[in-house]
Amino acid sequence: MVPQKNNDTVHDFTKDPIQPYIDSEWIKACGITLGADNGIGLASALAVLANDSIEHGLLEALLIMTEEAGMDGAFGLQSDWLQANILINTDSEEEGEIYMGYAVGIDVITTLPLHREAVLPAGY
Repeated sequence: MVPQKNNDTVHDFTKDPIQPYIDSEWIKACGITLGADNGIGLASALAVLANDSIEHGLLEALLIMTEEAGMDGAFGLQSDWLQANILINTDSEEEGEIYMGYAVGIDVITTLPLHREAVLPAGY
């Protein structure tokens, strides 16, 4: 969770509950962040890990903490913990984008051809 609140909001993230509300098609929270940071990225990683019908090689999921406040989770990573040599960073800033790796805040824009496949079987 990224604990952020509006300047005029009194909220203690260690004990006060989140007060969600619906605004048109969006779920929001009163005066604070909703509490989800990278929920879609986490959900997609867990869905692939839990699905035994998807053919793939070795998969690893790395979930780190406190990226906004010093990258403590990433700095605590031991060099021999992961075996994969490709990183797909799903904590992006823009809807519809997937970040490939992370290089100390440097942005690189690449255009690649896209081939789409149905995720679910036809008629599901």
